[in-house]
Amino acid sequence: MSDECRPSWYQVTDELMSNTYYQLQDGGGLIPWRILSSPILNTVWKTITMRITTLASGLSILVAGTSGHMQMSNPPPLRSEFNPYTTGRNIDYSMANPLRKDGSDFPCKGYHLQLSTPLGEPVIKMKGGKSYRMSFTGGASPGGSCQVSLSVDGGNTFYVLHSYIGNCPATSGNNTLPFRVPADVPLTERALFAWTWFNKLGNREMYMNCASVTTLHTGADEIGFFDRPRMFVANIGNGCTTEDSEDVSFPDPGPELTFKNLAAAPPIGLCDPSKITAPVRKEPERKEDTCAGPVNRTREKTGEHSVTLIPGSFIIGDVD
Repeated sequence: MSDECRPSWYQVTDELMSNTYYQLQDGGGLIPWRILSSPILNTVWKTITMRITTLASGLSILVAGTSGHMQMSNPPPLRSEFNPYTTGRNIDYSMANPLRKDGSDFPCKGYHLQLSTPLGEPVIKMKGGKSYRMSFTGGASPGGSCQVSLSVDGGNTFYVLHSYIGNCPATSGNNTLPFRVPADVPLTERALFAWTWFNKLGNREMYMNCASVTTLHTGADEIGFFDRPRMFVANIGNGCTTEDSEDVSFPDPGPELTFKNLAAAPPIGLCDPSKITAPVRKEPERKEDTCAGPVNRTREKTGEHSVTLIPGSFIIGDVD
C-alpha cells in the first residue's frame, strides 16, 4: 500500500533502530510500519475504501434518479403506459429517458413510425382556436425550458405552439402547461403533438414525448400555423447544445410564450431550427382569407431575439 493511499499520518524514522513508524495527525502512539504493511490491515483498508466508494455511487444514482426525469401523461404519448391503445409488451417504461445522444431516435423516440398502426390511434381531438393544458408525471424537476409543438406531416416538421423559458417543468406545484392550437391548423386525423424539454441540471440532453391527436381546422388565425417557428432541437449530435446549469433561451420561441427566467442563456453552436429539423414536406397551399381583416401584430425586441407577439399571449411569471 503506497503512502499516498494511507490516512494522513506523520512518518517518523528511528535511525538508531532503522525502524519506520507512523503517527496519527491528531496524536496517539506510534505504529510500526510492519503492522501497517500487514496483509490483514491491507484487506481491512481495501474493504473500507470499497464500501465508501459503493456508498458514494449509490448516493449519486439516488440523486440522479430523483432529480427530474419527467414524462408527458396527458395527452398520453405513443407507447406510454398511460395510452389506452398501448398494452402488454408494447409499453415503454422508459418514456422518461432522454433521446439518444446521436439523435438516432429523433423524433418521438422513434415512435412516430407507428403513427399509422393500431398503436397510433388518436387519443384526443384538438380543435383549432381552442386552449388546452398538458400534464406531466415523474420526479421533482430541476427546471429547464420546454416547448409544445405540432406536426401534421408524420413527424417531418414540428411547428411551435408555445414556448416556456425557465422553470419548466415547474419545480413545485401543479405540473401542467397551457397552450393554444392555431385556428388554421390543417384537418389531420393523426397529427403528432410533441412536448420537448431541455433540462437545466445534469447531462446536456433532450427529452421528447409525442402523442397521436386529431386536429380540426376552424378558420383563419392571427399568426398562421405554418408561419410559426420550427421546434428547437439540441443535444442530440446536431451541432447545437444548451449551456450547463442554465435555462435555455430558444432562438425563436414563437408568438406564444411564457417567461419564468429573463436571464436564460442562448444555446451554443448551429441552432437555426430551419437547419436542424427533419426535411420539410411540401405544405398545402392556403387561400387568403379576404374577410379576416387586418392582422394586429406587435414586434418586440427581447435581448438578441425578435419575438412576434399575439396580444394577450405573452406571459411573465406564474400561470394560474
